[in-house]
Amino acid sequence: MGSLIESFQLPPRLAKPLAGGGAALLRLFPPELAHEIGMWLLEKGWLAPFFPEVSPHWGGEVDLRVPLPGIGDLAHPIGLAAGFDKNARCPFAFKQMGFSFLELGTVTPKPQPGNPKPRMFRYKDTMAIINRMGFNSDGLESVASRLRQLEWDHSGVPYGVNLGKNKATPNDEALEDYLAGLKASENLGQYFVINLSSPNTSGLRDLVNTDFLELLASEAGGLLPKIWVKLDPDLAKKDFQKVIEKITSLGFQGVILCNTHRVEWPEAGGQSGHPLASLAATRLEWAHEVHKGELFMIASGGILTGLDVYERVIRGAMAVQIYAALVYRGPYAVHMICDELAGELRLRSESKLSDLVGRFYEE
Repeated sequence: MGSLIESFQLPPRLAKPLAGGGAALLRLFPPELAHEIGMWLLEKGWLAPFFPEVSPHWGGEVDLRVPLPGIGDLAHPIGLAAGFDKNARCPFAFKQMGFSFLELGTVTPKPQPGNPKPRMFRYKDTMAIINRMGFNSDGLESVASRLRQLEWDHSGVPYGVNLGKNKATPNDEALEDYLAGLKASENLGQYFVINLSSPNTSGLRDLVNTDFLELLASEAGGLLPKIWVKLDPDLAKKDFQKVIEKITSLGFQGVILCNTHRVEWPEAGGQSGHPLASLAATRLEWAHEVHKGELFMIASGGILTGLDVYERVIRGAMAVQIYAALVYRGPYAVHMICDELAGELRLRSESKLSDLVGRFYEE
């Protein structure tokens, strides 16, 4: 039955509104329950009929392909952000959904349940999400086992593994947690992300310092060029730029800017979605002031439309990652955003997205 469902395709003119309606229906449930229902449906393949059979057509005059060093030549710049498929439950479904690359995790060395529920909150009026999940994870052994079974072809849609430390691990032992993650997944992921930026694990952001980065770089060995560091948007500019300078000098592949913004109201946790857009875009500018294009950047946070993607690309991002867009725009989000992005290029008489990387800084 599963293979029959997966082989069936609805015409786009029918699938698109049905998919949008399905996303709206899921939003009637509490956020984490809605997410679990959606993930279960993806695992079973029951949402496959709503996905386009092929990638959307953007017109021969517009080329959205981007080369992302260390990751691959991408069909377009839109990837899946960490946090959506924490335990590598259904990466093939996200590939079908049209993503050009995926980030799985955050994965911790040992299984842990995360913070008490409720721990995820939607704010539809502002297209925002607040979460305090706390690195709920099945653990490295379980996730690595799933990844091995995939026999994944990274030349099509590459994936990376986002790594965190366990809540019970003190900061002076955190390096061992990250090294364990790298060792367990080194022959599986195309790239790796060191998550030092979640606001929901006590003390984690204290690891964003030059001493820890130097230790990590010295112990990572040959994996260093495959490692990206994900930073938070709440560092003061001086501290943020000092960290960017160190990451650049040590030889990490790049940075992901950025993680969620820490808030205390209306719920405590990390805020993502539209309210994060300005903060996240500004952090790209702060980083570029330091590395002048020498460090590769992936943008994350508040990316909901094609215009959002365009604004991040001209600020130096080679690619972007989305999360809230899937929640509020549904499973056609990738295709809609690509259509909008192509429209932004046509409005400006541009034909090749990769030519626009860093255009914001040109005199």
